[in-house]
Amino acid sequence: MSKFSILIVGAGPAGLIMALFLAKSGIKSRIIDKDPNFHTVRSRGFGIQPRTLELLQTLGLLPDVQAAATPIPTMRAYKLPGGMDPVKTWDLYEKGRVWPDRPHANGACLQQSTLEEIIRAHLARYGVTVERSRELVEIKQDSDGVTATIIYTQTGGKEEVRVEYLVGADGARGPTRKLLGLTFEGETKDTDGMVWGDVEIEGLGSDYWHIWGKPGHFTRTHLRIMARPITPGEKKFGIGITGLNFDPIELADETKTKAFIREQTGRTDLELGQFSWLSYFKPNMRMVNKFAEGRVFIVGDAAHVHSPTGIDSNLAWKLALVLKRHAPPSLLETYTAERLPVVAQMLLATSALYTHTIAKAPKAEKTEPENEKASGWFRWRNTALEMYGINYRYSPIIFTEGVDRAEPTLILEELRARAYEGYEGSGTLCAGDRAPEAPGLVLNSEAGNKSLFGLINPAMHNILIFIPHKKAIATLEGIAAAVVAYPPGTAQTFIFFKDHETLGGRNGFVDRDGHAFAAYLVKDDCRIGIVVVRPDGFIGAVVGGVEGMDRYFRTIFWHTN
Repeated sequence: MSKFSILIVGAGPAGLIMALFLAKSGIKSRIIDKDPNFHTVRSRGFGIQPRTLELLQTLGLLPDVQAAATPIPTMRAYKLPGGMDPVKTWDLYEKGRVWPDRPHANGACLQQSTLEEIIRAHLARYGVTVERSRELVEIKQDSDGVTATIIYTQTGGKEEVRVEYLVGADGARGPTRKLLGLTFEGETKDTDGMVWGDVEIEGLGSDYWHIWGKPGHFTRTHLRIMARPITPGEKKFGIGITGLNFDPIELADETKTKAFIREQTGRTDLELGQFSWLSYFKPNMRMVNKFAEGRVFIVGDAAHVHSPTGIDSNLAWKLALVLKRHAPPSLLETYTAERLPVVAQMLLATSALYTHTIAKAPKAEKTEPENEKASGWFRWRNTALEMYGINYRYSPIIFTEGVDRAEPTLILEELRARAYEGYEGSGTLCAGDRAPEAPGLVLNSEAGNKSLFGLINPAMHNILIFIPHKKAIATLEGIAAAVVAYPPGTAQTFIFFKDHETLGGRNGFVDRDGHAFAAYLVKDDCRIGIVVVRPDGFIGAVVGGVEGMDRYFRTIFWHTN
C-alpha cells in the first residue's frame, strides 16, 4: 500500500478542497493532474456564491479570498440600436444586505485560477503538492483497496499506485467516470451556445457589468452581449455572448468575434485589443447515475455538469473518519444518498434559470428587472444562486428530536424534491439544514466578541449547547461525559448562555445580541438545546439531551458508550 491513503485525480477547486479538508483532518492525500501547467485563464469560473464563501471561511481561506476577490459589479443594460444610452441599472444581489445568520450575502468575483492558487498555497503548509502531467489510465479495485495506473504524459513513464480510496475530481471529460462505466444523464443544449473570452477594451468604463440585448428583454433574450470588468480600474474585460442567432464555433475566431460585438452592440467607438483567451461553450445539464463505485468516488464536475458551480465537502469528512477507523465504511454510502437529490434538483433549478435568462424563448413575455422582482422570479433566481437552501433533511444519518422543528407531513420523496430549494420562510431548523452563522459571542465576559463560523472546526463535529436558563446547567456534566466517550479528536463542544446572569462564573459564551439563540430557534422555556454541526457545516442533529445526541453519533462512529 502507498504511503498515501487517498489518490485524488484532478487539481481543480473540487479536488483541491477535498485535499485541504483531508489535510486538516490529518489525512495526507496524493493529487495528480494531467495538465502540464496550472490554469491561468482569468475568466474561467469567475463567480463565488455566498454558501461557498462560508465553506471557504471555515477552511481558513476567506482572508486570502477576500483580498483577491472583487465585488460583483452593478449591471447596466443599454438601449439598442445605438448601444450608448443606459435603460436599466440594477444589482445581481441587493447591495447592503446584512443578515447575522448569512455573513456573505452578496457573493464575489474571483477567477478560478486565483482560487486554485490560494488553495494550493494552503495545501503546501501541510506538505501537499500537485503532481502535474500525470494521467489516470486504469483502475482496478478489490475489497481492500484500489490499484491505479498512472501515465507520465511528458516522459512516457508509467506507475502503479495502491491506495485505500480514489477520488475522481477530473471534470466531465476526465477518465475516472469513464473508467468506472458511469453514465451521464441529462442534456447538452446543442441548440444554444455561449462564447467567453478576455480582452482589453478602450472606451468602456470598469464601474459596471455592461449588457447589450434586445430592448425590453434584458433577462429573457434572443441575444445578449456582456462585458464584465475583471479588475476595477483596469481595461481588461470578460466578454460573454449568449442566446441564439449566432454560431458559437464560428465566433471562437477572434476577428469574427470583434466584428460581431461591434455590429450587435452598435458601439463602433470601442477598441478591442487582442484576446488573451477565447472559447465557445455549450451548456450541459447532466449528472451521473451514482457518485461512487466501490472504493472510487467522483466529485465536482466529474459527477455533474451544469452552468453554476459550487464547492461541496460532503465526502471528505466521511473519508477521514473511515480512514482513521472511527467510522464504518458504510458511512461512505451516504455520500451518494445525500448528494444525489441535491444535484438532481440543482440541475432542474439551473436548467430553468438558464432557460429564463439565456436560452431560446420566442414566445416569452417581456421580462425586465423590475418586473422580475414583482413576479417573484428575482427572489427565486437569487435563492438558486445563493445555495442557502441546500439541505439533507431526507438523510439516513441525521436526527431531529421533536416534530415541532421538522416537516412531519412530507414524505421522503417530497423531502428529496426540496433538497436544493430548501424551506425558506418556514420558520423551522432541522437536522440536515445549513448551520447558520451567529456573531456577537462573548467568551467569559471578556472584551471583544467572536462569531460561530470562527469557532467551528472543519475537522470535527461541533456540538453547540444552548443554556436558556439556570435549570439547564445541571445537564452539562452528563453531556461532557458522553463526549469523552466519543473517539478522540472527533468532537468539540461550545456552550452558549442566554445572558451574563445565566453564565455566572462558568466557562462559555454569552449570546450578547441574541443572534445564536434566534438562529437556532432555542426557546426560553426549553430544557436545553443541543445542535450537532457536522464538519461540512450542515446540522447532523437537533436534540434536547444526551440520549438524542448519542443516538446521532451511533449512526456515525463505530462504537459509542
